[in-house]
Amino acid sequence: AKKNGGRTEEKTRQSFESGAKGTLTLTNINGDVTVTGYDGKTIEVETTKYASSEERLQDIEVKASMKDNHVVIDVDMDGDEWHHDGHAGVTFDIKVPRGTSIDGLELVNGSLTLEGIAGDVDADCVNGTLKADRLSGEVDLAAVNGNVRLSVIGEVNAIRLQSVNGRVELVVPKDTNASVSASTVHGSIRGSGTIKAEKGIVGSSLTSVLGDGKGRISLDTVNGDIRILFEGEKDEG
Repeated sequence: AKKNGGRTEEKTRQSFESGAKGTLTLTNINGDVTVTGYDGKTIEVETTKYASSEERLQDIEVKASMKDNHVVIDVDMDGDEWHHDGHAGVTFDIKVPRGTSIDGLELVNGSLTLEGIAGDVDADCVNGTLKADRLSGEVDLAAVNGNVRLSVIGEVNAIRLQSVNGRVELVVPKDTNASVSASTVHGSIRGSGTIKAEKGIVGSSLTSVLGDGKGRISLDTVNGDIRILFEGEKDEG
C-alpha cells in the first residue's frame, strides 16, 4: 500500500482467459468503474483499493473468480460504517474482449463508463453517472440518482435506459430501425427531425418509429430531460 494525498491505496492486476465472448459480472459499493472493449481474449482487471488508513484498507476484500468463461467480481467491505465512509472503496479499470457480455454490473456509490463493447450489457447504479459509448449489443442501463448517456453503433436490437433523478440521452446511427417510447414526469423530451414529443397534463411522453421499427428503444426518467439524437447532431439545450 502507498499514500496518495490523505489516503492509502493498494493496486492489483489480474488476468482471466475468458475467450473472445466471455461474461463479466461485478458488484461494487464505493468507487468508479471503467470497462473498455479491446481486441483480445483476456479480461484484464486493474483494481485500486483506497481508504483513510492502512487498517481500514485491510477491511476491504475484492473477490474475483472465473468459471466457464464467466468472471465474477465482488467487493466486501467489513463493518457497518462503509456506507457512511466515502473515504474507503475500490475503483476498477477493466479491459474486456469486445464480444464480452456484461451480465449485471451493479454500483452503489460511483460512476460507470463503458466503451466499445459488442456483447449485451446490463448495468445499474444508485448514486452515479452511467456513460456508455460505441456499444452494439442489447443494452439495459438504469440509475437512481444520476444521468444516463448511451451512444450505439450498428443495428439497434433492444435498448432500455432509465433514471429516477437524472437526464437520459441516447445517440443512434442515422439509419436506425426501431420503435421508440419515452416518458418523463418532470422534464422535456426532444428528438431528432421527425421524433416529436407530446406534452401531457403530467410530464411528457413520446412514441415514434424510426425506419422499419424493427428494434426497441425505451427511455424513462422521473425528474429529468430526455434527448434522442442521431450521430453527429448536437443537443440544442
